[in-house]
This record gives sequence, C-alpha cells and structure tokens, in this order.
Amino acid sequence: MEKSAILGGSNMTDHYWSGTVWYYNDISDFNKDKSFVATKTESGVCDGAYLEHNKFIISEDTGALQVLCLVEEADTHIPEIQCLGYACLHDSSLVTLSVFCDNEHLVTGEMDSCIKVWDITELIATHSFRNAHTDAITCIDVQPSNSTTFVSSSLDCEALMWDIRDSKPAQCILKKDIGLTAVHWNPILDNTVAIGTENGDVVLVDVRKAGASVLQETCLFPRSVYKLLFNPNPERSEELACCCDDNLIQVLDINNNFLSLYKNEDHTDFVRGLAWYENQLFSCSWDNTVLKHTYSCNDQ
Repeated sequence: MEKSAILGGSNMTDHYWSGTVWYYNDISDFNKDKSFVATKTESGVCDGAYLEHNKFIISEDTGALQVLCLVEEADTHIPEIQCLGYACLHDSSLVTLSVFCDNEHLVTGEMDSCIKVWDITELIATHSFRNAHTDAITCIDVQPSNSTTFVSSSLDCEALMWDIRDSKPAQCILKKDIGLTAVHWNPILDNTVAIGTENGDVVLVDVRKAGASVLQETCLFPRSVYKLLFNPNPERSEELACCCDDNLIQVLDINNNFLSLYKNEDHTDFVRGLAWYENQLFSCSWDNTVLKHTYSCNDQ
C-alpha cells in the first residue's frame, strides 16, 4: 500500500481565507517542511479524498470542487500538484464529500442544504437535491461496495439514507431533538452506521430494518461530535474512532457497549481530521500538528 497522505488546511490573512494542500510520500513526519509538494487554494480546504495514489479531490469553503494530481514536469523533473478539473456549482461552503466505490462518482453536501452527485471524469452534477435537508448538512458518507446509496446528517436533527435510483430517494434513519453532526458507514459491516450529535452522543444504527433500528446510544463527549471513522481492517471493524469540538480523541468498541479502547488529549486545540493506516490512527488539529496514535486491543 502506498504510504502517502494528503493534508488540507485553511488560513486567514487580513479579511481573506486561503488554503493549502500538502502531499506527503512519507507518513513518518508531517512537518510542513517535510511535505513532498504543496499547492495553494483560493479558499479554505474543507474535505478531501483519494481517487488514485497520486490523484485526489478536495472541496473548498467557496463551494468549489477540485480534482488534483501529482505530476512531474517533463523538463525540470520537479514534482507539482496540477488541477485536472474545477467546478463551483454549490452556493456556499462545500463542507463534506464522499467517493463511491467505482471511483467515478462522488456525493457532496453544502451548508445551504444542497446535496449533489457528481460524475468525476466530466465534473458535472448528475443529481442535485436542492432542499435535501431543512438546515445545514454536516456530513455525508457513501455505502461501501455500492454506487448509488449514501447517508447524510444535518443540523435539522435528521439522518437520511439515500438511493439515487428511487423516485423518492431519501428515507429517515434517525430523528433526534438535537442537530446531527457526523455520520460514517462501517466499511465491513455495511448495515451499520454511526451517527454523532451536537450534545456529544454517538448512536449506532442498523439500516436493514424498515425505518432503521437504534442498536446503541451513549453520551461520550462534552461537546458536539465532529468526526466518526471505523477501522477499515476487517479483523478490527468494531473499532470506531471519534473526535469532537475539543482536543479529545477516543476509539470505541461497538461490540462492547462503546467501551473506550483508547483515549488521547495530546492536541492543544480542536481535532478536525482522523485517518486509519494499518491500525494506526492519525489525527490533525487546529493546533497545527498531526499525531500518530498506536495502541493494542489489550490495553484496556
């Protein structure tokens, strides 16, 4: 597996936001000076995902979507990041994206309640749901091994499951009395979805049953859940990494009543990103650092 990574950031200078994307071909050191190559963006970077080992897609605060690729200049042999495609069809901050398993389509969500499904090659929207939710969309995640189904969460207190083949594509899988802020589909147990809330709850939902079924629910964080991420290792698919609007990171065991397998508060500001690699968890924060977390299942 390629040991490469992309890292996105945002920065305010005077009254203007800008962004940077760093590409690393070595994940042992995330010092910005150690990045293989970097490029500036016209606005803050909100989300991103790999398409291939040297090709990826990012979303920005302006509503822009960019396909970027690592290339080497023929004359100088100097690596650089080039834009292969650009589109700006969202009206507000494009806060979340998720790529379908075919790597040819993705789905995006914006703060103004619009969801779009895209053809990545042409970078055109094949489906557009203008009022997908009645408040800001917070997170979107596609179903593993599926090219038509995804889930979305919103501050309108609902999580929806979508199938773009249907005439009525959305159905509610969870409704609370508080905003929903994060969602992630288990890549191995693909009927299981984890959902986070504004008051720090984590909810586990089985989407196989009509109307869905809540399997577990607990309040684990002092603040709003920001990101949820299952371990993609089939042997450890019960591990759910979580962060909130704080410096706290936890890994939970969904098979054992959300038992905390790991807890860390080494960041000094809000944690904004999580990623798994070979059972190691990486986190990035507003404190300008990336940390690697290694632990054993027998630590608890």
